[in-house]
Amino acid sequence: MSEPLDEHYTYLTDRVKVERYRTAIERLVRPKHVVLDLGCGSGLLGLMALRAGAGRVLFVDEAPVIEMARRTVHEAGLADRAEFFQARSYELELPHRADIVLCDHVGYFGFDYGILKLLADARKRFLQAGGVMIPAKLDLRLAPVESEASRSLVQRWRDGSVPDEYAWVAAPAANAKHAVTLQAGDLLAESAGLASLELGAEATDFLSGQVVFECARDATFDGLAGWFDCVLHDDVRMTNAPAADDRLERHQAFLPIEEPVTVKAGQAIEATVMARPQDNLLAWSVNLPGTGRRFQHSTFKGLVLENQLRRMLASGAGG
Repeated sequence: MSEPLDEHYTYLTDRVKVERYRTAIERLVRPKHVVLDLGCGSGLLGLMALRAGAGRVLFVDEAPVIEMARRTVHEAGLADRAEFFQARSYELELPHRADIVLCDHVGYFGFDYGILKLLADARKRFLQAGGVMIPAKLDLRLAPVESEASRSLVQRWRDGSVPDEYAWVAAPAANAKHAVTLQAGDLLAESAGLASLELGAEATDFLSGQVVFECARDATFDGLAGWFDCVLHDDVRMTNAPAADDRLERHQAFLPIEEPVTVKAGQAIEATVMARPQDNLLAWSVNLPGTGRRFQHSTFKGLVLENQLRRMLASGAGG
């Protein structure tokens, strides 16, 4: 029980996120508006909309945490303008079309929590013509990094801290997307835009971006970091960028290379990242021109191992 409570406590206490959503909601909500809080969780965004004067707020979540939203809205004395639906949104028919759709399913690399498909479906079936989505847009950013803590996520499997027989796990660890906390000093170059996504547009099956970085200093190159810059509405934005003073309390994505490489100031790093958002699959390749060093990774390789382990557990093997 404590894990979901801890998770939602973190969401509720992220000062920057709360402030930015409140600003966008208060700018847009009008007294007769119907507002949909999609994937509402504890109900924070819908509660903001009620307090901003919305005529009705529809809270939707498939998880039992929706009862936390229901109780909170009741405690606030606002339950007469709220409706609650515990269901998968894709299987749900709502009694009203919404003027505003709210959603906080922005993952640490932007699209991790299925927000693209979720909001594309919501625009088609739940939003009034001329209605508004909050958030409105995601810009994905990428940069090469030097980070000992991030490096250890791969290297710890072969540094002697576990029995040598487990060294093979370094390979699937190098093909996983990791949640990390980075600082501005970990970046080896200026970040570059990877993709710009309009939320609520038809969900894309495939994303791809290629960027070339120039190292700002001599360093050990450990992999790529990804994060988002999110437009909630007009000039109201939020980001988990390592170098941002007002960043969210949210991890960045780390895409490792199998072994760290020494790089020099001015050296080029070529990176390509591809994604299938619906399947939460990522692939990345890194090329260091003039060195003969090239790395290719994919979360599909790690998924194969995960599926094997699940089958073993389901059959009772490996006890």
